[in-house]
Amino acid sequence: MNRAIPKLELSAFALLGTITIVSVLAAFKTGLSYLGLLPFGLIIIYLGVINFKFLYYLLLFTIPLSIEYSFSSSLATDLPDEPLMLGLMLITIVFVVSNYKSLPVGFFTNFLIVALVAHLFWIFIAAIHSVHFIVSLKVFLAKCWYFSAFCVLTAVIVRTKEDVKKMFWCIYLPLTLLTVQVMARQAIQGFAFDDVNRAMAPFFRNHVSYASILSVFFPFILLARTWYSPTSLTRRILTFSVPLYLVAIYLSYTRTCYIAVALIVPFYLLIRYRLMKPALVIIAIVSSVVIFRLFDHNYFLEYAPVYQETIYHDDFSQHLSSTFEGKDVSSMERVYRWVAATRMFKEHPYFGFGPGNFYPNYLSYTLSDFATYVSDNPERSTAHNYPLLLLTEQGSIGLAIFLFLTAIIFVYGERVYHRMVNADEKRIVMTLLVILGTVYVNLLLSDLLESDKVGPFFFICIALIAAFDIRNRKKLLEPKSE
Repeated sequence: MNRAIPKLELSAFALLGTITIVSVLAAFKTGLSYLGLLPFGLIIIYLGVINFKFLYYLLLFTIPLSIEYSFSSSLATDLPDEPLMLGLMLITIVFVVSNYKSLPVGFFTNFLIVALVAHLFWIFIAAIHSVHFIVSLKVFLAKCWYFSAFCVLTAVIVRTKEDVKKMFWCIYLPLTLLTVQVMARQAIQGFAFDDVNRAMAPFFRNHVSYASILSVFFPFILLARTWYSPTSLTRRILTFSVPLYLVAIYLSYTRTCYIAVALIVPFYLLIRYRLMKPALVIIAIVSSVVIFRLFDHNYFLEYAPVYQETIYHDDFSQHLSSTFEGKDVSSMERVYRWVAATRMFKEHPYFGFGPGNFYPNYLSYTLSDFATYVSDNPERSTAHNYPLLLLTEQGSIGLAIFLFLTAIIFVYGERVYHRMVNADEKRIVMTLLVILGTVYVNLLLSDLLESDKVGPFFFICIALIAAFDIRNRKKLLEPKSE
């Protein structure tokens, strides 16, 4: 017996059809192709209202697939994940306010979350004192929807090992397919080092963006292998993915990511044997000595490159050797930006120039002694060092808060790992800490915490460590059955 279609469903179908026709015609008429996506946006909003978990996992799926889209010279976004983040931020606010018990009890008083919120609060303060308030306000708002979608909502939705599995597969499937595609395009180009960025387009801005997400996600693959029996097809696919990702990272020709992958095992050992505190102390001492040495009587000027000899190499082996000789253009261009960053800091030492304001202001603070062939900066990139970027844009207080957050992440995170009761959850916490370790290694020579390829992992890992810690401490307080 045929069921009569309710009038409400017919009306909704007719409305969606009308909107689709109008939006497609508007896209053709105006030349604004994104207007044709309006019906899909309405469908996603509808699904988000009735089942926001679906929208959350869809957001994770779009992280590798999103592309940069510029509406104008001053307005750009990542599609489709940033609109999804914005929508999920609104949903998160409404849901958490009306269902506050959905969050782990004490989530916002957990050390990790308190430190993270302090970092976000200072971004707001720095934005108020910014030299270009509107630019800084955009950065702060972006941080808000990153925090809402990837930190708060992750704590609400991802509660068990099975939820972590779902999260893994939502990112693994598109990222792995894109990796295979990129490697195939590289093979057609003969794996040319001088043309590497073309193979990554349009899903990755450049080889650094591509390699960074691969290196950050790689520890997750190592964890996922342990979820399945050695004879299962899934385990074999994940086992094959290990060399696939390693080869892909190598062929990205991104030196920082080589270091990040190489430090996975040492980082694991530091946490496993409770050596994180002394390791951080040693890093702090060495960094302080190096900084003092470089700026004592302007000694850093001794490292100024020879402009004619600092060039871009089309062979990777020459690229590596020139790095150690101080003749590689990309490395010395970083130094050019770093010198500018330190000089900018002296002008606004406490609040900085404001979030997002390095690029519009740094050129007048550069030294011509460190200029290179690519100093015109067509990519509009920033300091290529996240601590220096924070020092410039958020001042000494902003950097101090971020370093405090860093210490909390790894010292407190190590403590969380060692008091975990459940073995599966303990491995997950270890993996989250190792992923954060690879993020920080990448931040030494990039600013990808602001990008949609790496930034989400930072917030997700912090949220999950805090959530697992809260639930684990609750288990420890429960009376044991006799």
